[in-house]
Amino acid sequence: MSIRSTINWFQVAVWIVLVEIIGMASALFSGNIRAMYNSLTLPPLSPSGVVFGIVWPILYLLIGIAGYIIWNDRQNNQMNVYLFFGQLLLNFIWTIVFFTGNMFTIGFILIAVMDIIVAYLIRRVFPISKVAGWVLVPYLTWLLFATYLAVGVAMLNH
Repeated sequence: MSIRSTINWFQVAVWIVLVEIIGMASALFSGNIRAMYNSLTLPPLSPSGVVFGIVWPILYLLIGIAGYIIWNDRQNNQMNVYLFFGQLLLNFIWTIVFFTGNMFTIGFILIAVMDIIVAYLIRRVFPISKVAGWVLVPYLTWLLFATYLAVGVAMLNH
């Protein structure tokens, strides 16, 4: 049986839309992120605020694909489901804490925990699905860069 015949494309689309909505809701609850970002003293290599509006929807698409795969293997690997939803919850909370609460140190701690969870999740899903593992790699890469930015913002804006 080919992998194509085992994919439920409607369910993939639902997962992608669900994750995109979670990302949009987080941004909505965070107020004017762009104005806040532009008002901060930023560390070197900080991208223009426009970059985030391009990168995050792509990452949420990839996260949604991984979510579909992880969910469909939930009978065998329930821990992966918990890790997936845990990192998604932290992702949702992080934007609100960081940009609305100006709690940069707490934001750094949250994103550091997210880094660990996503790295561990990737390690756990690779033996099960190379696709799920690989689609999470850009997310982890961006999270690590965002962690650097969060540390810089916390240090420069305390």
